[in-house]
Amino acid sequence: MKPISIERSLKNALASSAMEGFPADDAVMQDCLRLLRGETDINALIAQIKMQKREA
Repeated sequence: MKPISIERSLKNALASSAMEGFPADDAVMQDCLRLLRGETDINALIAQIKMQKREA
């Protein structure tokens, strides 16, 4: 059996989340992919999200 890609796993998780009433937009998906690929860590991601919310 072939392993599932990170992208496919994330899409499955986000689809499940949406069915439970918690949809995610493309920005959330991109942030999650960056986190899963090791391009950022959770602390940096949280800081970035907080800064974006302050600027909005």
